Formats: sequence, C-alpha cells, structure tokens
Amino acid sequence: MQRMRQNTTLSAVVLMSVAAAFAGCGAGTQVPPTTPVPVPQNVSINGPYDLMLTSTNGKGTTNIYTDFTQTGTVFTGAANTLVCPSNDLSQCIGDNAPVISIAPSGMVDGTNVKIVISFPSTAGADTLTMAGSATGTSLAGTFTDSLGDSGTWTAFAATHPFGPPPAVYDYSGTFNSTSNPLLIAPTIAIQLGQNVTSPGSSNVTGTATIMHSPCISSLTLSGLAIGDAFSLTDAASKASILALPTLPAGNSFNFSYKFEPTAANCAGDSGRGVLTINGSPFDY
Repeated sequence: MQRMRQNTTLSAVVLMSVAAAFAGCGAGTQVPPTTPVPVPQNVSINGPYDLMLTSTNGKGTTNIYTDFTQTGTVFTGAANTLVCPSNDLSQCIGDNAPVISIAPSGMVDGTNVKIVISFPSTAGADTLTMAGSATGTSLAGTFTDSLGDSGTWTAFAATHPFGPPPAVYDYSGTFNSTSNPLLIAPTIAIQLGQNVTSPGSSNVTGTATIMHSPCISSLTLSGLAIGDAFSLTDAASKASILALPTLPAGNSFNFSYKFEPTAANCAGDSGRGVLTINGSPFDY
C-alpha cells in the first residue's frame, strides 16, 4: 500500500510539471499587439503660387507665377502661367494662350513633390524638372533643365490671394511713359477684386483713377490673377497692364502698361510704374 501511494504521488507531480511546462510554452508564444505605422498624408498644393528658381551656374533667377489645381496626387498649373527671368516685366512669357500656353504639371507622394514645366526661351525650348519637398504650403528643392542648367528652387502660396466678393484690394502708385516721360509722374489708384460672376476663380475686375495724365483719367479693368502677379486690360481704352510683386513678395509691385496703336487716347504709349497695396481686401 505504501508503494502504491508513492507511485500515485509521483505520477501527480509529473502531470503537474508537464501541465506547467505546457502553460509556460503557451504564454511564451503570445505576440504583443503592434501599433499601426501611420501612412504619410499627401501634401495639398492648391491655389495661387509664386516660384523662384536660382541657378547655381551663374544664370540668375527665374520667377514663375501660376495657379495650381490638385486632384489626388496630381496637380497642374493654369494655362496663363507666367515665366519671368530675373522677375523682369519685359522678359515675361505666357499669359497669352493659345499662342504660348505654359502649364506646369506635378505629382505628390507624401511630402515629396515633383514639378515639370516647358517653355520657350532665348536659348531654345526649355524643360525644367523640379524635385523637392513640402513644409506646409512652402516647397523647396533642386532643379535641372534640358539646356544644361541646374540649381535650387522655392515656392510659396501667394501672399495676396483675392478673396470672394465684395473683398477688394486698393493699390496706389505712380507711372510714367518710356518714350514721352512727364516732369510730374501721373498717379494711379486701382481697386481690384474677384469677378462677382465667377467667385473662387482667378478672374478679377476693377477700376483705375488716374491723375496728371494728359490723355487718360480712368480705366475699367478686367483680367487674371496669376500667383501674386496680375494681368489686366481695358477693352474700350485698348490698354493693358502687367504687374509683378517685388521680391520677396510684399506689398509692392512693379508694372508695365501699353496702349495699342489704334487707341483713341495715348495711342502707342507704353511705360512703367510702381504700386503699393493699401490695407487688406477683407477690410470691407
């Protein structure tokens, strides 16, 4: 009887040890839950933008003004995109489709950005490829072009986007004729806002009041906002204005104007001027 009790006790100890071993193995194979790796959000590039490219090969700077529209990971610039070497009004090309249509295109992957733009230049057709990344609405990176140039680039959302009606910007400044400058430079006051018939677009309308000019006292303007630049015409007066922000983009603009040779007043005249924004368009 004593031997049987010893065997029974020994068997119970063995069974308990095996059970404990199996329990230990089961606990060791449990995998702790993993934290999902966040998928980076694609950056949004929409609205008016100013870009500046700086050559590292001594070819200066080139400014690009456009209005981006993004769908998914793809974005495109407006057909009225302006390309202005050295931010020089006399060298700007674009804003005259279908004669010359310059529309950059791009893609985003997370915060990575790639933009391609082709346009004619004095050295021949040029294609720029920009690669970089986004921090908020600011972009930066490096570029190469098909003519052998390379360098760095930056881009920023427009400093002065046009808000929905009735918001307007008031500009004031002076201008003078290039061929027939006046001793007292004429003054100009412009009120400009988004077209009320197409709110949310880049179409703008406005008026200009001119003092001390011997041939013109007012203009009725319509045109386009292109980044922080804008292009305006007065069909009746046969006049046109192109304005570019001074850099870095602030409250000041340089502009050029011209009257067609068949204009009733100021026929064939052209010149340059400066403008300053007075206050915010949302002050109204």
